[in-house]
Amino acid sequence: MWECWSNICLLLSCGMCSDLLILPLNLLDNSELEPQRCVVPAQYGREFHSSWCKCLLHDGSYAVCRVTARDAQETCCFLDDVVTSKNFTVNNQRLRSFAPLKQFTEVSEVGCVVTINEQLLERPNISLEELRDDVRIFLRHLKLISGCHVQHPRLLQLGIVSIEVCYATGLEDNSCFELQRETPLKIVDVRLATPAALPRPPHYHTQGFENPLEALGQLLINAARQQLHGLPLNALLVGPVGCGKSTLLAELLHAHNCNVLYVTASRVLRSYPGETEQQLRRIFHAAHTFKQRLQPKQRIVLVLEDLELFCPAESQDPAALRIAAQLYRLIDELPQRNSGILCLATSSAPDAINNQARRAGRFGHEISIELPTVQERRLLFAALWQRQSDKAELLTEAAQDYVAQHTQGFAIADLELLKRQLQQKLINHCPTAAEFELLLQQTLLQCKPSASRASDVRVQHLTQGFEVIGGMAALKRTLQVSILSALQQSAAHARFGLSLPRGVLLYGPPGCAKTSIAKCLAKEAHMSFIATSAAEVYSPYVGCAERFVAQLFNTARKHAPCLIFLDEIDALVGRRTVANGTGGGSVQLRILSTLLTEMDGIVSVAGQQHILVVAATNRPDMLDDALLRPGRFDKLIHVPAPDLESRLALLQLHSKRMPFDKRLQLEEIAARTDRFSGADLCNLCNEAAIEAFQRDFDCSSIELQDFETVLSRLKSSLSQSQIESYYQFQSSRL
Repeated sequence: MWECWSNICLLLSCGMCSDLLILPLNLLDNSELEPQRCVVPAQYGREFHSSWCKCLLHDGSYAVCRVTARDAQETCCFLDDVVTSKNFTVNNQRLRSFAPLKQFTEVSEVGCVVTINEQLLERPNISLEELRDDVRIFLRHLKLISGCHVQHPRLLQLGIVSIEVCYATGLEDNSCFELQRETPLKIVDVRLATPAALPRPPHYHTQGFENPLEALGQLLINAARQQLHGLPLNALLVGPVGCGKSTLLAELLHAHNCNVLYVTASRVLRSYPGETEQQLRRIFHAAHTFKQRLQPKQRIVLVLEDLELFCPAESQDPAALRIAAQLYRLIDELPQRNSGILCLATSSAPDAINNQARRAGRFGHEISIELPTVQERRLLFAALWQRQSDKAELLTEAAQDYVAQHTQGFAIADLELLKRQLQQKLINHCPTAAEFELLLQQTLLQCKPSASRASDVRVQHLTQGFEVIGGMAALKRTLQVSILSALQQSAAHARFGLSLPRGVLLYGPPGCAKTSIAKCLAKEAHMSFIATSAAEVYSPYVGCAERFVAQLFNTARKHAPCLIFLDEIDALVGRRTVANGTGGGSVQLRILSTLLTEMDGIVSVAGQQHILVVAATNRPDMLDDALLRPGRFDKLIHVPAPDLESRLALLQLHSKRMPFDKRLQLEEIAARTDRFSGADLCNLCNEAAIEAFQRDFDCSSIELQDFETVLSRLKSSLSQSQIESYYQFQSSRL
């Protein structure tokens, strides 16, 4: 009979309450004397006046309230959210219906899960019995159902975030009960509320994070094993800025239902001596108190964000040394007290952490998050775009491939920034697929990865290929066969046991486009480009030059696949002689040693993460033999002075940007410019343009007479003996 009446009332109320906006009850009545009320206009809730009901919302959540009808003109209801479902909120919600509840008193036992915060752990002599008494006092006189959550500001003052009623033995369906003084109350578990500072996105993308998640998950499993208590299982999670360390930890700890104490520098660092150490002791003491006195069933994890701020490597400040010493002591005590408390730390600069913190027994386990590969970037950006964009159809397969190929060095935070910048440009614009691809290319040029902003090394993403180099068909074919094919078909090379090329040396006369070839090679191979020269590397301070070379390769690894271009390498690292042992030559020796070590450390496992070193020189005979051996500079490629066909192609390229007269015979000019380098031909065209301008300010084209005048006084910068010397060097290396 009761079930029939409930169903009838529910059907009657569904249509009547579907448009009622929900507002907090304290806007109407801020008194706490009558909690659990739902005040509705009389025309909507007269049938349920003074009845206890589950107030059902459109999102499926509910609140347990006594319905009160009042004569009013508003079309909204005022609802108290003391006893609700999990994750209940009144923001932008509407009341769907009422489900009447029968009052029930014969409950034999009630079990609940209590969620607390760190404030409760600071209470002296806290225990489960004291916590149970607090919960019982607050729950009395409240109408409860199985599965409901109880939240109230007065609970927060006690350090209790929420109370979940897990079960009520003997409670009938569609019934509510009131906790009596003699009813047994059991605290099933005590949990620590998730810190608000710990990031938790609504959607977590696991692409590229499978290995760190598996390693950290295994640590959590080991920490729960009784036979491993007393062993240090702390771990340090390292990775570049914006790679998702904190988010990964938040997702992992939430998936394993861990109790988390989150420690950041802004939370504990204080200005007066001793205060920071006191804050650290308080947090670690709270963790031990929680474990020993409240006996939680889930694991306890201490998270130290940015460990390098607590334990700096190069600091002689007495305050910093005291803070680090206090932290070392607290971490060392964790396994000694057999507490089973796990400590996890994160760092974006592991080299800035004191070695005392990274030794075995403290943070002996180090788990690294690498920057995403091409395929991972493609999947991540597609997932980000599909979930949070109303123009998902614009991101075609071709656009996804373009993003993946041109986002070397991008962390997941950089991909998120790229997505937001694109969305901002699309707010008032509905482009076609072609227009969107153009907009995507422009946005990519403006968006730089976080890793490049924090480095002195400039990383470029080039857009021009071999089409901007005139002629040199044989050289282009050599590069295509020996370099590009290996990079583009890395899997085929791996099947034959071949490794990818590590270094290429371009040698030839000055002004013959060696730098331009290196840039075009980076674009054709879809690699980021880093260029440097001796002027940037050398420093008056001892050790700075070697540090810059190491930083160069570290930046390249973050932006892999990457091409490092060393211009005028003979000035950077020359041939070693007996006289090099002292003076300025010793700097070259140290730079050469660092360069050789870094080149030997290039791992050619996958073409997507490869680093290629390309060097250019006019003096190949001045280079040390250790650089030219196989395994370092594998390919020595001669860039010759342009022949007749190449000179004609170069002049044709210049004719596209300069107004040559239609009657001008470029073949004749190409024939008269023997031994001219590419730079000489460019200078010839510029001088001819200036000559035409001086001849007639109103002229519209460059004529043959202008070239005749310039050729009469302009000579080639190359000699025949100079050109032949490079062919002799090429023959000696065959």
